[in-house]
Amino acid sequence: MSDAQSTASLRAVFLDIGDTVMRPNPSWEHVYAIAFEEYGVKVEVEALYAALRRAYHHGGYGFEAGFEPTQETSFARTMQIDSAALADLGLEPMPESFFRRLSELFMLTANWHIFPDVSPALAALRERGLVVGAVSNWVWQLPELLHALELVKEFDFIAASSRVGFEKPHPEIFRWALEQAKVSPAEAIHVGDHLDADVGGAQGVGIQPVLIDRRERFMPADVPEGVPVIRTLTELIPIVDARLPATVAGR
Repeated sequence: MSDAQSTASLRAVFLDIGDTVMRPNPSWEHVYAIAFEEYGVKVEVEALYAALRRAYHHGGYGFEAGFEPTQETSFARTMQIDSAALADLGLEPMPESFFRRLSELFMLTANWHIFPDVSPALAALRERGLVVGAVSNWVWQLPELLHALELVKEFDFIAASSRVGFEKPHPEIFRWALEQAKVSPAEAIHVGDHLDADVGGAQGVGIQPVLIDRRERFMPADVPEGVPVIRTLTELIPIVDARLPATVAGR
């Protein structure tokens, strides 16, 4: 934590969405497999898992600079990256309708699992009077999906990369979030599950990062010194309270 962060009272908490607040049910690759089955294509789920993670750089489109924040750009880039993953698997190109169907499947609430610690943690953040924002590399439909999952009301704003025109770890998506929250970097915490997109991105603008590692993917040596690592959002609350006045934190 920087000197500025150690002296500034916390006013805002930003949360990544995928693998922080929720995950596909039962997994990203299983939802893709549903679409493949509908189109009569057989895929090995483990191979699909690997191909998708190679294609999607830190959970986003892989844009290093800004891009046009439109629904058309979001879909076109998603189709381009998914097509690269399919080519990696040695599959024939799929029609546009396949990718449209994928988009529909990822909008079904049954295909999402919200982690059980999310609701009480968000309630605790609200009780402390904090601004809570979603800051996520995500396709255009994130606000609609969070609405369908009855989560949209939990956030004061939603910074979906496809709608902001920058994706983590680019500093502009974090600056956009800071503007929405009306706070300085030293007054915010960002929680996410990617070392580069979330930890590196937050540090790049002076926000204190917290790494959430729900699947125990990281070794201690992987994590930059001084960055807290949590397994659930329940563990975030003591970190938050340490940045609040004693009266606000209920101490």
